[in-house]
Amino acid sequence: MRHDVVSRTVLDRRARLNCWLCGILLAFAGAAASARGADALASKPATVAEAAKVIDLATFPLVPGAEVKNRHRSATQSYQAPGPANKAFDFLKQKLIAAKWKELPNSSVTAQSANATFARGEYRLSVSAFEAGKPGMVLVSMMNHGNIDVAKLPVPKDARQLYSGPVSIAHVTSEPVEKTAAAVNKLLLGQGWEPYGTAGDQKFFRQNAIRLSARVSAAPAQGGKTMIDYSTELMSAEIPAPVDTIGLQYADITARLMFDTAAEKDEIFAFYRKALASTGWEATTEKPFKTGFKETMIFRNGPKDMMTLETYTVDGKLRVIVQFQAAAEIAELEAELQAQNDRKKKGKDEKAAKKGPAEATITLPAGAKDVKREKDSIEFTVAAGKGKAAADDLRKQFVKAGWKEVLATLEEMFGLISISKGDQEASIKFVDTGFMPAKITISGAAIDAVAKSKE
Repeated sequence: MRHDVVSRTVLDRRARLNCWLCGILLAFAGAAASARGADALASKPATVAEAAKVIDLATFPLVPGAEVKNRHRSATQSYQAPGPANKAFDFLKQKLIAAKWKELPNSSVTAQSANATFARGEYRLSVSAFEAGKPGMVLVSMMNHGNIDVAKLPVPKDARQLYSGPVSIAHVTSEPVEKTAAAVNKLLLGQGWEPYGTAGDQKFFRQNAIRLSARVSAAPAQGGKTMIDYSTELMSAEIPAPVDTIGLQYADITARLMFDTAAEKDEIFAFYRKALASTGWEATTEKPFKTGFKETMIFRNGPKDMMTLETYTVDGKLRVIVQFQAAAEIAELEAELQAQNDRKKKGKDEKAAKKGPAEATITLPAGAKDVKREKDSIEFTVAAGKGKAAADDLRKQFVKAGWKEVLATLEEMFGLISISKGDQEASIKFVDTGFMPAKITISGAAIDAVAKSKE
């Protein structure tokens, strides 16, 4: 009897111990599952909007005294600033630390050059500063590599890691280059990466706003082995591309995508209508419109950014250009155009103010609406996308009427034409975003030559 009691007691203790161990194992399993889930979520390629919540380089503080030409890219920035390099770098470092970024090991900082990588969560950011051609200035560059852990990118089973860094990694395999490249391509496509151009032995892929570089080449000093090299960068614009492209190129500093294709233009316009609609973009016109020898379609999104799609034929292939412009960039262009007009108006001499009636009559373009006639200007609108053509028509009418063209700047979205006749000076200005009706203004002595609108 005592033996049975002891046995049951031992068994009960073992059972309780096993339950306790099971609980711990289940807890660890749950935590591991949660961790895997968190990793999967964290390593999902970021969108532009998601990355901008972590850091937006378009609004990040600049080194004091910086000379910046383009401040509208959220993923990359490059500009000149007063040196030395270590002083410029230290300014950026302090701003990043204040924004909860951590400097990773192996930084190199001297008065001549500085290089470092910073991390915040899954995101990696490269910062560099080095002496530029201009005395006393350094070239400052910042690049967001996104939130992809390159160590978790897929490789063939027999590949072994050669080296690993915060923004790049390399593996080697005994398989030939061609076979390895095909295997890598298949693995990446299987994980949802879309082809995004090539450059020699380097292939690019895209998911959301992350561009992945995958280079497969002969490994140097590795006994004939093949090397797989991965690196990533964040893009300032999520510009999709069809699968079949020729010579696809993308540069983040311009936020411009260009490629050739054997596809018909109708296929391309249909592709972008569908692909951009899935991320909140809407075409401003039902059909593409002609601008010279190009066919164009403009897309806008909620924040009023602009995507311009242009197609034209080159050597029997259709060339496609997709240009992204941030809302702030468009506003800046319009402000610059207005400033040019204001400077021109301010610089007129007293003779230009004494305008006499013109002998010929200039007719407003067909479809002119909302005509407003002031003492020294006439303002009206035409349909979106028609601004440049309308301004060009007015220019031809004035030249025919004896006016001389002094200066002309005609772009797709804005333009300024200066004309003169004897002592008289005038200007024709238009702003056409492609989204709202194009606004055209005729100012100066020329308004006396313009026929009154029937509107």
